[in-house]
Amino acid sequence: MISNRDLVEKTKPVLKDFYLQVFACLFLASALPQIVLSLSPTNVLLNLVVVCVSAYLQVGIALYCLEIYKGKEVNWLMIFSRFNGFKPVIFMLIYSIIVFLGLILLVVPGIILGLMYSQVFFILADDPDVGVIEAFNMSSRMMKNNMWQLFMLNLEALLYFIAGVFTLLIWWVWLLPRYSVAYAGFYEALKNENPIS
Repeated sequence: MISNRDLVEKTKPVLKDFYLQVFACLFLASALPQIVLSLSPTNVLLNLVVVCVSAYLQVGIALYCLEIYKGKEVNWLMIFSRFNGFKPVIFMLIYSIIVFLGLILLVVPGIILGLMYSQVFFILADDPDVGVIEAFNMSSRMMKNNMWQLFMLNLEALLYFIAGVFTLLIWWVWLLPRYSVAYAGFYEALKNENPIS
């Protein structure tokens, strides 16, 4: 398996002239649901709509980052390309319930379950026809013996994002695209190590 340092370094050539563009796309897709939600946080219907839209955006962002990692031409509209069917919403619902139940038991089981099923959105982005249970099983198989590496990649990204606060968030323009695409690279490395049959 490729090291985390190599994953992050491998993003340099594919992002070289597009950091600002990729940052803007990822930031807007991530922030828009939260901005809409802040308008009326007690509105239950609005909360449900935001959760559904976030599920579609999560899969769109996964696809967007995968295509960037592969060195392909991307368009910001790709983030909105998975707004069809209910599969992303079902994925988000199951993933959220699993992680929430794990966090209720204790924090550690929630983290382990979150890492174990972390690849489901990349799997769905890569193969829109995959079944829900099949995707969760695939993620579990792929993450076997790789959870620690993803945990360390998450920790590294978190520490850099915290340090980015001291640059008045300017460093985030570099960090968000870099680590988002590195997560896609992590999925690709897992997929190559565990070919999907």
